[in-house]
Formats: sequence, C-alpha cells, structure tokens
Amino acid sequence: MAVEMFFVLKGEGTASCDGKTVPIQAGDSLLVPPTGIHEIENTGTERLYTLTIMVPNEHFAELIRSGVQVELDAEDMAVLRRAPAALLA
Repeated sequence: MAVEMFFVLKGEGTASCDGKTVPIQAGDSLLVPPTGIHEIENTGTERLYTLTIMVPNEHFAELIRSGVQVELDAEDMAVLRRAPAALLA
C-alpha cells in the first residue's frame, strides 16, 4: 500500500478523500493515506498543476509513462521553471 502526496503548483480545485472535500490552491499540499479513496478536481478557469509523489512506487511511474505523450507548451514550462505569470502572455 502506498502513500500519495500532492503539492499544488498552480491553479485551484477541490480534493476529496474518504468523503471529506476541501478546496486547494497553489502552495497547498495533501497527504493521502494508503487506503484513502481520493479525487482531485480542477474547479478553476485555468489549468491545475500538481506534483504527485507515491511511496512506494507501486508501478505509478510506469502508469504515467504509459499514458498519452504530449508536448509541453509554454505554460507548462513556465510552471515547471516557476516563471512569473507575466512571461506566459
């Protein structure tokens, strides 16, 4: 059983775990216990970016790598580089 941790990098949404729902926004973090049934939902008008860590891996990395590959755009790169929002215009 794995523990998951989400760090919200940009955007806003809701995080639900085992029937409890809380608002999330940039700067927030969320720890999901191994048995937690959870969902992250984007409720904002912009993209929601989270950094997600699962320990132990339990094939999480392989699941992500097997998904649809897309190119990162300028907004993606700015978030990853932590660039000011003004650079996105």
